[in-house]
Amino acid sequence: MQTDATLNLFPIAGVVFAWAMPKTGNGYEIPLFEIAQSIEDPDISIWLHLNLSNSQVQRWLEKTSLVPERVTEMIEEGVNLSRMERIEKLDDCLVMVMNDFHQEFGEEQVDGSLGTLWAIITPKLMISLRNNPLRTTDKLRYDLRSGHINPSSAIELFHELLDLRAEQLRTLLVHLSGDMDILEENLLKGKEFPEHESLGRIRIQCSRLRRHFSPELIALHRLLKRLPYWFSDENKSRLTDDLDLLSYLVQDISSLYDRAKVLQDEQAAHVAEFNAKNLQVLSVMTVIFLPMTLISGIMGMNMEDLPGLRGSFYEVMIVMSIAGGAVYGALKLKRII
Repeated sequence: MQTDATLNLFPIAGVVFAWAMPKTGNGYEIPLFEIAQSIEDPDISIWLHLNLSNSQVQRWLEKTSLVPERVTEMIEEGVNLSRMERIEKLDDCLVMVMNDFHQEFGEEQVDGSLGTLWAIITPKLMISLRNNPLRTTDKLRYDLRSGHINPSSAIELFHELLDLRAEQLRTLLVHLSGDMDILEENLLKGKEFPEHESLGRIRIQCSRLRRHFSPELIALHRLLKRLPYWFSDENKSRLTDDLDLLSYLVQDISSLYDRAKVLQDEQAAHVAEFNAKNLQVLSVMTVIFLPMTLISGIMGMNMEDLPGLRGSFYEVMIVMSIAGGAVYGALKLKRII
């Protein structure tokens, strides 16, 4: 780990969380004013979680040697495509640009809106940055503080981050799948049609999730082919498990999207059948009342008081017949009937 000449300018106001991971023993939260000194300690690994919207953090990124210039440029450009790659600087640094779920305080359920999480990982340090609160990093902080997990290195913390994010995605998919089950059951029972907005929301949400998480499969495949030297065989095996889990979840997203599409088509068919039945009933009623309507209309004509039409009942009937025949011929010519 290189000594950072800008440690004295460390952005205390932009630190969301700092956690120390000693080689032996339990980890602990680092007080804000001890972070700069802890970074220089070779016996501990550190996780720094920073608020990227803080101006102090933005200025620090431009000056610190802990973050490669290329990464700083990516962050300034607002890169939000999922990306994991090696950078031959600072002990073969690993850079992640991944998707995470927004943290809506007061809501237990994942709503599916996504934000961007940047992470820079070296053997002794993981720096994560985000503009808005994210659910996975907040859950990771909670688990560390409560002692549910106790990673001893930055790479182990990296795996915990991927596992927690996958768990959040799985929770969302279970909720969406439950909604789909209810909508499918309602359609099969025929009591009521599923709301078009509900189906459209599920389909759009699945499309968005697939569009954001599918690139991470490619990124993880690339990472497996170009692992940093500090990835052990155990870390490689665990990364393969993370890749398999993400592949399964992306397939589940695609399956859920297809279910929503099929259900929309089935709903359209049921609506068309329902309309056809109503039109058939209306047509039958029209045919039943047509003779009565025709007779009452003809017998109700009073031409005695109309100038020029007195005694011309048969002539009017002939004109009506010719007009009806002309309309029928025109419809037949255009193959409408």
